[in-house]
Amino acid sequence: MGKKKIEISNFGLEISRAIRSEMGIRRLSGRELAKSIGRGETYVRERVSDHQEWALSDIEKICELWDMNPSDLPKKA
Repeated sequence: MGKKKIEISNFGLEISRAIRSEMGIRRLSGRELAKSIGRGETYVRERVSDHQEWALSDIEKICELWDMNPSDLPKKA
C-alpha cells in the first residue's frame, strides 16, 4: 500500500517561499542551512522544494539563526 501524499498548505508554501528568498539573499545553500539547524540535507531539500512542510521547530531555529521574528517570515515572501 502506498503513502497518500499530504498537500502543502498555502501558508506552508508562503513560509517555504520566504525561506528560499532569505537563503538567496544570504547566499546560503541547502546543505549549509541543514547543518545550521541540525537537520539532514535531504530533509531541507524536501522542504525547500515544497514536497514537505517545515516543522514549527525548524522555522524557530531558522529565525533565530537569521535574527528575525517568525511572524516576519511570511512578509518576506
